[in-house]
Amino acid sequence: MQEEVESRVAVIMTNCTKLTASTLAKALGKVLAGAKQKHDVKTARKAAEKANGPHGQMTVKELAAKDRGMQSIEVNDKNIGAFSRVARKYGIDFAPFKVKGEDKFIVFFKAPDADAMTAAFTEYTRKQVKAQSRPSVLKALAQIKSLIKAPVVNRTKKKERER
Repeated sequence: MQEEVESRVAVIMTNCTKLTASTLAKALGKVLAGAKQKHDVKTARKAAEKANGPHGQMTVKELAAKDRGMQSIEVNDKNIGAFSRVARKYGIDFAPFKVKGEDKFIVFFKAPDADAMTAAFTEYTRKQVKAQSRPSVLKALAQIKSLIKAPVVNRTKKKERER
């Protein structure tokens, strides 16, 4: 919320008692210069992306239009987002394709070199193995719920003396 307010509001700090036309013109000039610089950075980034083509996740058609050779791998996991983060890190372009009638994805990919591709896949598989080896929090929570719902043993002590 704070970042949104900061990005949309231009704060002009001036001495309000001595606000003159020239002071106001200087302050507005600085605000406009900052906005123009921000706009120039965005347009330069868009122009570079357009010249180099799209990166990251794209359609199979866009990926096939690129110049390098395309490879594929079959993924049974529906969580393509985890692979997307790793692929962006290593600069791999990929296109997930869902196989109709089955619960599988075929991921087509292109990488600048083979080393980047192997590093990305080793990191992705390491993350998946680590996630599967961790104990499930939901299972532990269900077990605790069942213990709470179980009848409580009567723990009152009866003190009787025999004579």
